[in-house]
Amino acid sequence: MRSPYRIIVWGPGRMGSLCIWEIAHSPAFELVGVRAYSESKCGIDAGDLVGIAPLGIALTSDVEALLNIDCDCIVYTAHDEGRYHTDDEILMLLAAGKNVVTPLPYQNAHLFREQAFVIRLRAACAKGNSVFHAGGIDPDLISDRILLGLTGACADVRSIKLQENWDCSLTAPGPLKHVGFGMLPADAEKIEITRTIASNFTKAVVYTAEKVLGVKYDRVLESHDYVPSTVDIETPFLIKAGTVGRITHRMEGFVDTIGPEALFTIEYHWLMGNGMLPEGIQPGQYYVATIEGRPSMRMTLDIKVSNRNDDRTFKLGNMNIEPSYVATLTPCLQAVPYIVAAKPGILPSFGPSLHWMQDLRDSVGHP
Repeated sequence: MRSPYRIIVWGPGRMGSLCIWEIAHSPAFELVGVRAYSESKCGIDAGDLVGIAPLGIALTSDVEALLNIDCDCIVYTAHDEGRYHTDDEILMLLAAGKNVVTPLPYQNAHLFREQAFVIRLRAACAKGNSVFHAGGIDPDLISDRILLGLTGACADVRSIKLQENWDCSLTAPGPLKHVGFGMLPADAEKIEITRTIASNFTKAVVYTAEKVLGVKYDRVLESHDYVPSTVDIETPFLIKAGTVGRITHRMEGFVDTIGPEALFTIEYHWLMGNGMLPEGIQPGQYYVATIEGRPSMRMTLDIKVSNRNDDRTFKLGNMNIEPSYVATLTPCLQAVPYIVAAKPGILPSFGPSLHWMQDLRDSVGHP
């Protein structure tokens, strides 16, 4: 009989707590440890934390004790502050011999992070004989495996654009105010953390596309729009007309030999309700992908609790979880068997299979 993969959850916030719930309900996994950052959580049973039967695993902040636990992989779900403050801890875990998978914006970090960090990352994996992988819904599933896979139908590609439309109205007011919602646009633009959090994700998406498509960008441009609402918005807090109701983060990669418009564009739209959707986007379109080429294509994708009702969250234990959170965590768990079987080092994104490349002669053996 096959043994389950032994998992430590590193950071039991919303994503980590969802991970605990999913592990508890899957025969493929066994929870063997949980790293808490808050002393108030230490000693709490992981099952009690998420509102299910006790699992016999107490949360702890004792890192040394956790490192002594035999496990197949750590699912690293620490809070993201947008400045890669998690670098040192991830490197420590890898050097200590622990495989790590994370939904934080490290997907294909070797393609866009500074060389000094990449050297440290490879060295940590070599020292610990360990594997590092980052995945999630976007970067990874939508932007890489699905969107770029669509180009498998294209004989020619002139431009690719992906728009993610996240209605933030179910999010707690505190974080929303922190990134600029409800502020005058000129004031919101001064908040650096809003831009850096998004930039870390968009870099992973844009530079992964550059690698997969076999192109070399002539330039990469980044922009951020703070769009005021024309009416008062009541939920989740009062956003007055004239203050920010949508924040758009955009990154574009240009290849001049292909054309004057961006070859690849990613736009993240953080918005408050359907009234703040970007032009051309309809309610229910969580992702919109547009490919201009031969042939041209447009794909829309909604992510819902069910196609049969209008519920907006899953009730899992004592948690109300948005569908996008499930879709972010799941690729990380699905990667665990491949991480365990991989050679030590960085495990890159799985990517699409056959797809368009600027020169198809580069496709055989393309990583």
